[in-house]
Amino acid sequence: MLSKSNLNNGDIKNQSLNLIVTKFLINPKGKIHGRHWLTCAGIALGVFALLTVSSVMNGFDKDMRQRIIGTRAEIRIDIPASNSLSNYESLIDRLNKLPYIKASTPVIRNELMLVNGSNMAATVSFGIDLNKQRAVSPILLPIKLGLLKEPSHQWLQGLVTKEIRTKDFEDKGIIIGADLAQSIYASVGDTLKLVSPLGSIPTPLGLLPRTQSVRVVGIFIAGMPEYDRLYSYIPLSVGQYFSSYQGQIDHIDIKTNNPKQLYKMTKNLQKAFPQYRVENWSSFDTSLYNAMHFEKYLMMVILGLMFILSSFNMSGNIFKTIIQKRKTIGIMKTIGFRDTELMSVFMKQGLIIGSAGILFGILLSLFLLLIQSYFSLIRLPVGNMPSLILPVDIRLKDYLIVPLISLFITWLSIYIPARSAKRINPIKLIREII
Repeated sequence: MLSKSNLNNGDIKNQSLNLIVTKFLINPKGKIHGRHWLTCAGIALGVFALLTVSSVMNGFDKDMRQRIIGTRAEIRIDIPASNSLSNYESLIDRLNKLPYIKASTPVIRNELMLVNGSNMAATVSFGIDLNKQRAVSPILLPIKLGLLKEPSHQWLQGLVTKEIRTKDFEDKGIIIGADLAQSIYASVGDTLKLVSPLGSIPTPLGLLPRTQSVRVVGIFIAGMPEYDRLYSYIPLSVGQYFSSYQGQIDHIDIKTNNPKQLYKMTKNLQKAFPQYRVENWSSFDTSLYNAMHFEKYLMMVILGLMFILSSFNMSGNIFKTIIQKRKTIGIMKTIGFRDTELMSVFMKQGLIIGSAGILFGILLSLFLLLIQSYFSLIRLPVGNMPSLILPVDIRLKDYLIVPLISLFITWLSIYIPARSAKRINPIKLIREII
């Protein structure tokens, strides 16, 4: 057991080390050295940039997810080895009995040409059951007044015309996107012609394309210019006509009770229905989804490298302190301080500066992101649509991972120069002083 005198000596030595750390941090005027402030500011700026960019990219990801889900669906089921899905009514009944499924609807997808007089445009037409589709996707419901005032809805999505009667839609009606309607100069009540670009009707003169006259019964805004320019909705029977189906469909769109658990629910559905292919919204537009995630990771890598470069300033700061305090270090070694104790002085000094910078970066990013979340100060122009509020999604995971990684990088940048204090020879240094 250690004696009382040994314990007192240890306490005195620890107090001495803490006093030396404080002395190394401040200048003779009693203020913190300017270079320490610069190092702290560099670390704070790096942490601030990482957290802010991550939260904004998360916001864009969430925003895009809501737009795609609102236009299409949360989950899709089809058969990978076949072009069509038969006996879909029984499958829909089984799906609707599951506790985590809110609604499901049959869909047929066709790539057609839409003609209005001399104006023509390509369209992706979805053959749907209107009543069931409304339960899955809000795009076929009238836009609610004041929707843009809600923090979770920063875009217009839905019908810009009055609510559509099922009877009018089933009687060869069509619902088209706003940009698509503008491109062919179509409005509600106009009669258009849908044309299949491929010949499928055999005649003595060869294969002729399928055509169908339809009447515009509604115009929608999807919140994404690409969808507004391409998408249209037609009755399920018309979609089956263009696909040459006899009661089949292409896939089933599904809405769940908890959109935040889509990945888990997708796996559960795949296990429950192994003969089918189950995909969530991220597979609907893979190029867009992959581009967004690649952009996010690339941005984080670039900012991470910038933070590593800023940590070099910490290493240089510690090296400079060691050079300037060589005499003090030599005296400390002479009176019995061990190398590990000398290293702890510079480790504490660096960790104090680094921790202060990390904490300041966290608080600054959190403060500015909360201001943007509540007051929506920054807006972005989006083509002909209303300006988009810069989306922000603050996640606890980011505020745990980024500071921990930053603290580890800071520790490395301190440890390497702190080891150089071991190489100082006190005898040689005292001779130089004498």
